Amino acid sequence: MTTAIAKFGFFLRSKAGGELTNHFVLAETELTVLDESSVDGKRWVSVDDQGTKGWTRQDNLREAELLRSINETELAAVAVAVAKDLQTNAGYLLAVAHVESRDDWRNGVITAKEDSKSAVAPYRFTQDSWKLIAESDRGRELGLRDAGLSFPDQQCLAVGLKSRQDAEVLTKDLQRFVTSIDLYLAHIFGAKAAMALREPSAQTKKLGDMVDKLGLSAGALQDLLANRGGLTVNAGVDAVVSTFLERCGDALQAGLDRAATLLRDFSVELPDGSDASFSDIPADFKGVVIKVEPDDVDALGRLCSKEVGVFETFGEQVLVDGVGAVVDTVFNRMVDNSKEFENTIQAVIDEKFQFSPILETPNRTWRELDPSPKVSAIVDAHLKRRAAGGSSVILGAMHFFNPHSSDPDWGAEVRAHPTYIGGNPDTKFVHYHGFPRKAGAFYKPPGPYLIFYAGRGHAFNGDGSAMAALSVPAADDEVTKLLRDHIANGKIRFQPPKDKFRGMLLGTGTDGSATPSLRRLVLHLASVVDTFIEISSIVRPGGGSFHQLGQAVDIGNEDVAGRLLPKVAIQSVVDSFGIDEIIFDSRKIGQKTNRFNFDGGSPHSFDDATINDHGNHIHFAVKA
Repeated sequence: MTTAIAKFGFFLRSKAGGELTNHFVLAETELTVLDESSVDGKRWVSVDDQGTKGWTRQDNLREAELLRSINETELAAVAVAVAKDLQTNAGYLLAVAHVESRDDWRNGVITAKEDSKSAVAPYRFTQDSWKLIAESDRGRELGLRDAGLSFPDQQCLAVGLKSRQDAEVLTKDLQRFVTSIDLYLAHIFGAKAAMALREPSAQTKKLGDMVDKLGLSAGALQDLLANRGGLTVNAGVDAVVSTFLERCGDALQAGLDRAATLLRDFSVELPDGSDASFSDIPADFKGVVIKVEPDDVDALGRLCSKEVGVFETFGEQVLVDGVGAVVDTVFNRMVDNSKEFENTIQAVIDEKFQFSPILETPNRTWRELDPSPKVSAIVDAHLKRRAAGGSSVILGAMHFFNPHSSDPDWGAEVRAHPTYIGGNPDTKFVHYHGFPRKAGAFYKPPGPYLIFYAGRGHAFNGDGSAMAALSVPAADDEVTKLLRDHIANGKIRFQPPKDKFRGMLLGTGTDGSATPSLRRLVLHLASVVDTFIEISSIVRPGGGSFHQLGQAVDIGNEDVAGRLLPKVAIQSVVDSFGIDEIIFDSRKIGQKTNRFNFDGGSPHSFDDATINDHGNHIHFAVKA
């Protein structure tokens, strides 16, 4: 006997060309074909639907082995519908399809075809994994069918359901905000494995060494990785976990970028709040989530236009910085854990007796302020910079004032010790941002928070500096062990003389060794890149330099700079690892010369001579 699939829902007939029965066949149901007949020139087929037999026209059926194709725009429409029904993220659904079926996406048409391990595109479900979700009560309720494995739209619905279910498990067990990388790992391996792969202790291990914690057999792990060579750099089970996660993040971000393009014609904003950051977020993050909505951008734009629009008199950059300072003030107040401020963007703006432009409106609301397309565009750019990891303009300050128009009792303290000065202090148009005293003590920065905007997200410390995604152990013996693992796995390499540099790094050098602080930094550098770092210098003589003291390292493979420096040359990482110097000519990666440079632990602009002295490497030095 053969099988066929119902193209859509229909009622069976009592006989070929006969009356309709009360038995309704659901779309995508797999039917057993019993017989065929011809009546009045029409082809009729006798079928069995799980014990109920009847007849239907052949036009209502398709062959079971026929694979369905769908183009990108059609899949985007499905993703939007699924996201709306299940309250998940359309961008995430499309991003996963992009990662799992990249070859199809290059052609713009996605076909539900099998790979070498019988996993079916676009989401790589196998018969077993499909059966688990399609035969679940919720799956049946949503209309998932056994034959739906061959249909991209049915797979998209299944991923939407699975992401909701996985998010509930992960949120409960991780007790933190669940990211899209968490969900994607759960999509591939299951929720338990996703949690194991996100543990800091797992980052230097190979995937093959994790089979017990992943709850998988070695063979099952090999099958799951067999057709995901782009994520393992074709290393399969020998891929290092941190490299695998880095590649997953990059692939998902590329998918989100494509999704954003596809979803422009749909009424949907990215992200929609249920999953999704594609930037580095610490696995143990706990804090406030700031999800910026279109209305929030409008509110911020109108407020900033009235507060600092006049700053344009002093130059475009002064206006840009002033807008950023006001936006960051709103964020800091929103995430402050005291009861002094409201906890949403718009409520903070409309709060009584806070922003003078609001006090001047009839009903004390931002909606009565005039919009400014130019300032709103500046707000948009600032939000994108923050969501990509850009630090706060004003640190963690929650107060600012203009001494020419107001005289708060805390003003003198803020003016004497500002975190930021906006406008022009030589005129009447100036803002002093800072921490006033309250009950004899200074205000403190708020707690940690996430900013999500335009499909990107990043985690921040209360002082507005970006958080590092990976933690590094403090014990020197554990650091040394992990360094040895990275060397063995090819994540840390050396230029000649290789053995000499290796000994210096591991603390066994005959001509000097790296300090423990430098070893911790090198471990972190190797952990945050998806390829490898290649050391070209550590200890060398030279007039009391950091290199002579074993406190400096040069990375010779400059091609990693574009991926490495944005994750390391940020204040929170510099402080965490005691970094004194970072020197690199950022023009090589399309940035300003000193974009990522530090001296004395603070951002610094080196002169051309210093930059040229470090012309073939990235230089790092620590304070101890």
